This record gives sequence, C-alpha cells and structure tokens, in this order.
Amino acid sequence: MDGWQHIVPTLALTMLRPLGMLVLMPMFSARALGGGLIRNALVLVMALPALPMQLAQAAPFAAQLSELSLPALALRVMQEFAIGLVMGFCATIPFWAIDMASTVIDTVRGTSMASVLNPMLEEQSSVFGVLFTQVLAVLFLVGGGFNAMLTALYASYQSMPLLGGWHLSASFPGFIAHQWQLMMELCIGFALPALVVMVLIDAALGLVNRSAQQLNVFFVAMPIKSALALFVLAIGMSYAVGAFQQRFDAFGGVVANLLGTMR
Repeated sequence: MDGWQHIVPTLALTMLRPLGMLVLMPMFSARALGGGLIRNALVLVMALPALPMQLAQAAPFAAQLSELSLPALALRVMQEFAIGLVMGFCATIPFWAIDMASTVIDTVRGTSMASVLNPMLEEQSSVFGVLFTQVLAVLFLVGGGFNAMLTALYASYQSMPLLGGWHLSASFPGFIAHQWQLMMELCIGFALPALVVMVLIDAALGLVNRSAQQLNVFFVAMPIKSALALFVLAIGMSYAVGAFQQRFDAFGGVVANLLGTMR
C-alpha cells in the first residue's frame, strides 16, 4: 500500500506534460481519436515509460509533495501542464502552417467559400487544408515525427524534473516569436510556387479579356488555376514536405532550446 502512495501521485503528475502536448496536437484531439477516454489512455501510455525514472527518486519526491501546501501544489500542477502546452505548441507549428498555406491557395484559386470541417483542427478549413493536413499527419507518424516528440518528452523529465519549478527567462518571448516566424516561413515556402502560377494565369487571362471582353474570365480561370496549382504542388511535393520533415527531425533540439528559456 505504501508503494501505491508513491506511484499514484507520481504517475498523475507525470501525465500532465503529455496531456498538455496532446491538447494542441490536431491528430490527437478527442474528436479525432473518437473520444476523450482514448486520448487519456494514450496520455497514460506515453507517461508510463517515464514513470520508473520518477519512482527512482520516489522518497525525496514524496517528501517534496508532502511539504507543499494546496496552493503551491496547484501551481506546480499548472506549471507541468504549461510545459506540455508549450511543447505541444512547438509540435503543432507545421500543422498550422500547412493549413494557412492551403487556405491562401484556395483563396487565390477562388474556392475559399467551399470550406468544410477539418476533423483534426476541429474548425472550418479549406478543401486543400483538409487534404494537406491529413497528408502531413501521415508524414508525422510515418516519418519519425512522433518518435522525435516522445524522445523530446522523456528528455524533458531529465532536464526539468517534476516539481522542480521554472521561471521564464528574457529569451522566452524571442523563442516564441521565432516559432511564429518559422510558421510563416513554412506557410510561404509551401504555397509560393502555386501562388506564382495562379498569379501568372490571372495576368494572362486579364490580357485575353482586354481583346475578348465578352469572355467570363472568372469561370474560365478557376478550373485552369485549380488544375495547374495541383500540378505544381504534385511536382514539388517532395521538396515542399522536406521542410516539414526537417522540422519534425529537429523537434528534440527545439524542445531543448525551449526548456533552456524556462530555467
């Protein structure tokens, strides 16, 4: 019974970081997984490998836990959850970027009104947004992104132990600003080839419309822009997703830099 008194609170606190990560991850939302129970089970499975490392210091950990008042314990719980949230924010950047890029492409080609519910992002998204978000989710799971996320999660327990506390350094706002800048770079890098092609088509049809004013350029341009945008995206897909794959591979370093700004 004494062992369970150490295991249960330790496991509960260990689960807070993966829970914070999965709250923001699109593919691990409760709706995408079919319910909150499945997501909570996944959080438990993610936390179990880190439990032995935490139980190795169960006695000092239990002593720290017993010395904390209720407000201090609530603060530590929120801090652990906040660490997971910020880590999940860094992991979700590529998904937001590709959804932004898809929305821009659909807006330029004139189909932004045909928005549908994106089950991963749990919000209205463009047709291309749903498609490329699912493509990126497959790349994340197959290309080692999930393994990199787990590695970074378990490394965070070593660099920032439970109940260790943290404070934001002066470099934390700069780190968050850099992540936003990276999201914009990923968005522009993915959407720019298709945007250039569609702008050239608009310019060419604009010149045609000057000599054939009875021609309805809008209805003529939409299928042409859609076909050529898909063609350009298909040709450059291997190069376009390369930047996202690099982001997934470098996730461990990103989290290490993040935790460095929180000590």
